[in-house]
Amino acid sequence: MIALPTAIARSVWRATPRAVLLVVALAAALALSACGAARQPDRGAELRVRWVLPQAFPATVTLHRLVAGEPVWLMKTFPANAPPQLGRDIGEVIADGNLRVTLDEAQRVVVVLQNPLDQPVRFWAAPHLPTPHSAEPALMIRCLCTGETYEVPAHGTWMRVLELGIRRRDAVEALIVTHVVTLGDAPAVETAPTPHAAHGG
Repeated sequence: MIALPTAIARSVWRATPRAVLLVVALAAALALSACGAARQPDRGAELRVRWVLPQAFPATVTLHRLVAGEPVWLMKTFPANAPPQLGRDIGEVIADGNLRVTLDEAQRVVVVLQNPLDQPVRFWAAPHLPTPHSAEPALMIRCLCTGETYEVPAHGTWMRVLELGIRRRDAVEALIVTHVVTLGDAPAVETAPTPHAAHGG
């Protein structure tokens, strides 16, 4: 083995600890940065619920949070003499229908319709419309567009639980879900006749 001259050996000896310390410090900084990024909370996304109502639609529509700790239910009606109580039957109003959701987690909310008329209000909802349309695969939803006809009692209240969320896989920063509400009964769904019935035998 060829020995290095003394001056070169000393220079290498002095430089080596500094280089090692620099590498160690850089590695530690990168590791801390990675840990910080991994622990950064999920900022989620915004989901905006919108309602398109006919001009003559008499009922008011609001979106509320569920009351914490209450059993999960699907639909409720309240007569005029026993309206739902805020904090007991429904939670706070969701301002402007804007929800902050955690990705991959469906959030339950309550749509509330109040009828000021002396007669019941019957209505149905067309299939929901997501905007942008390309984000539809990201939408997690269980809503009103079931083909059913709903009824709000005279001077009463009708409520239904909705489930809304955004999937992480196709996530967008903001997604609008529009529901078009129509007065009256839902149109009957025509079913194709069976081959036996078609031949009349």
